[in-house]
Amino acid sequence: MTARVGFVSLVGAGPGDPGLLTVKGRRAIERADVVLYDLLAHPTLLDAVSVPGQERIHVGKLAGAGLSAQEAINALLVKRARAGERVCRLKGGDPLLFGRGSEEIEACLDAGIPFEVVPGVSSIQAAPAYAGIPLTHRDLASSVTVATGHEKEAGGGRVDWAHVGGAGGTVVVLMGIGEIDRWTAGMLAGGRAAETPVAFVRWGTLPKQETLVTTLGEAAAAVARAGLRSPCVAVVGEVVTLREHHAWFERLPLQDQVIGLTRDTADDLSVFEPLVDMGAHLAWIPLTRKVPTAEAAHVAARVRAGGFTDLVFTSGNGVRVVKDALDEAGLDARALAGVATWAVGGQTAGAMRAVLGVGADHVPAEATAEGLVALAQAVGVAGRRFLFPAARDARRVMPEGLAALGAVVEQVPVYETVPEPSAEARLITAVDAGLSLVTVASPSAVRTLAAAFDAAHIARASIPLAAIGPTTAAAAVKEGFRVPIVPATYTLADLVLAIVEAARAGELSRPRG
Repeated sequence: MTARVGFVSLVGAGPGDPGLLTVKGRRAIERADVVLYDLLAHPTLLDAVSVPGQERIHVGKLAGAGLSAQEAINALLVKRARAGERVCRLKGGDPLLFGRGSEEIEACLDAGIPFEVVPGVSSIQAAPAYAGIPLTHRDLASSVTVATGHEKEAGGGRVDWAHVGGAGGTVVVLMGIGEIDRWTAGMLAGGRAAETPVAFVRWGTLPKQETLVTTLGEAAAAVARAGLRSPCVAVVGEVVTLREHHAWFERLPLQDQVIGLTRDTADDLSVFEPLVDMGAHLAWIPLTRKVPTAEAAHVAARVRAGGFTDLVFTSGNGVRVVKDALDEAGLDARALAGVATWAVGGQTAGAMRAVLGVGADHVPAEATAEGLVALAQAVGVAGRRFLFPAARDARRVMPEGLAALGAVVEQVPVYETVPEPSAEARLITAVDAGLSLVTVASPSAVRTLAAAFDAAHIARASIPLAAIGPTTAAAAVKEGFRVPIVPATYTLADLVLAIVEAARAGELSRPRG
């Protein structure tokens, strides 16, 4: 047998916003056996790229950690690749811009390990762009100079700040807070006017982004007064004056919101994209997972045998389990010919079309079990036989309501909800990223969320919830949560709209960090 050949991908994670990870970078993460990530790779980015069974190792090092830390990372890269694994070295920004990616390349070359470099979006352009500052402008700047304010040698010496100051155009200074007196004085000595506008963009592209605008002559004092700390990108030049009109990110209604999504599947997360358009960052915190029951296989036998007139679904999870059961039995949508189909709401109806290839004949205007029973009463279901593939702990409202109308309901528990082992860790990661609101869509999710909060030692009332409907909201209040957002109608799309409206009305807390 031929030994598996290892491979190393040096991947730029971008400046922080998970949406700025490149397509090729995401693919490299997805293909990796192990990911080595540093402090600058934002935690929600890794959560946004879920790879079951993948090992992820934090190898971040603080400034001043010394050469040994980098040598240890190099050695680990080589060791895992020599073992035949695909290794993703995930670095903040771009791997070859003011990082030590070139040293990791040398380690691969010395060891004969094949590798690739996947460029990333750098904070050099991303942070100013998110602050509304173009680096060039036909009337204001035709050149850009980029320099690091944190040099290898103590006290600097490699960057001629007087020359940089006298060169004109826009100057971008990375990692410059600690040596701000030195580089501002150098630029002033080189002839740059003290009135030259300067912007400091902290945590660029992230919900907690903040921007301080001052002048070159006042920069050091202004930064000290504001207590500004790294990570910051400094932009020096007349282009900073455009921020007043061009700023967009910090003006979005949800700009500083990190919203936790507790859905147990990523299939329907696209419905939350309007929140991203409004500036929110999304943190996926699956609390539970749906697993098929032993009874799920019986559904295919019931479909093959026939004898029922109606098939009713109350969730996309039930649809997916039934599809798997039919596939296993060699059946498809044709086996449901002549059967009337019911969906509790538009989302479930969409899952029926997309997954099972069957349209819903009956969908109530109100997406609840009560709404479905009301529709059944209007249609008339006396004497009809319903097959109801349900969750093991499904509410009894719908089957009991149909039975009261003269129908016969055969309820089969096809899936059950179990806790997601990673829930606590994902919750802690989201809180570290600034979690400000959590969405919940079922009482079972509320109970699991409460357990995760307790395990992580987070006060239940400290972070508000947005609940999909009154039943879920009541369960959340009973568990000690605050629930300021409940939509008038009970779909995920309505929940998203309610969050946006609350933000526009100024009803969401605006955490800063």
